[in-house]
Amino acid sequence: MSKLPPLSLTRRQMLVSMAGTGLAMSIPGWAVAQAGAPVTTALGWIPNAEYAGLWIAIENGYFAEEGIDISYTPGGPNAPGVLVALAAGDANYAGADWIPFFEALKRGNDFVVLGAAFPTSPAALLSMAAHPVKEPKDLVGARILNQMPADKNTIDFILTKAGLPLDYTLVPTGFSPEPLVAGDGDAYFAFATNQPITLENMGLARDKDFFVTLMSDLGYSTPAGIIVADRKYVEENRPRVVGYLKALLRGWIENGKDLKVAAELIINKYGADFGLELAQQIRQNELGQPLIQAADAPGPFWFDPAVVDTTIAEIAKASGIDSIPASSEIVDLGPLEEAIAAIKA
Repeated sequence: MSKLPPLSLTRRQMLVSMAGTGLAMSIPGWAVAQAGAPVTTALGWIPNAEYAGLWIAIENGYFAEEGIDISYTPGGPNAPGVLVALAAGDANYAGADWIPFFEALKRGNDFVVLGAAFPTSPAALLSMAAHPVKEPKDLVGARILNQMPADKNTIDFILTKAGLPLDYTLVPTGFSPEPLVAGDGDAYFAFATNQPITLENMGLARDKDFFVTLMSDLGYSTPAGIIVADRKYVEENRPRVVGYLKALLRGWIENGKDLKVAAELIINKYGADFGLELAQQIRQNELGQPLIQAADAPGPFWFDPAVVDTTIAEIAKASGIDSIPASSEIVDLGPLEEAIAAIKA
């Protein structure tokens, strides 16, 4: 089994930690935008293949070409929440989740979404050949292994949207898919870029012994890893914001040409202290590559803001957030559009 901590732990720990944390607002998030100061990204997890494009962009000098002195702060179980760092002025950008983002807005932070690292979310359900879960109807009567109480909202959303009864059982479990293999459940909440590798390492074959079904394929379509910045920072540093996104985009595009390059950088440099395995990082990078650009999108990170007003609004309501701002107020894809155009040009 890989030594890499499950990615599901990443996202879900961040949700838990952010949900109960008051975001500091004594220092505005744009305060770090001093002349010559590093441009800092707060990462939600340890340096690994989840950020492959960032490592390529740093190594290839893409940020330097934009006049940006790039920096980053790694995340992990004991690290501050990324939006806390953003609100405190310790970062210019943060890779966040939607619910903590809305909670940050409710606390008075004026943040804006500039794109999504994964327009197609890696959130998925794993299932075994004995009980494949490929469509919403396959969830009816199923025992679903899950890690968080909020997972109920996800299943309810999928079944309700499909016009199916809310007939299923949630079975609390940990962050490893072994209980699924043992038959303790019919489906398992996972990330398509992570837990399937564990099953592959057990000698199980995808689409034969086990199945990976993205939540988006079940009707639960939400972009993940949203790129968040302080609105004032974006307004006062727009050319630099466009340059940042351009460099990051170039890194991810270049990453797709040889997935081993970023994996080796992680093992030998950026993630050298975390005991990661080269083969696992290459495979994680491979599984994540199709998720960085949605079908028919002009480029990576792009998503349709209308999803905020529909699916994401319903998810927020189910999570106890009665109302959220309209997408036009909290999503600004203008800098990303400029960055994509510059690369194509």
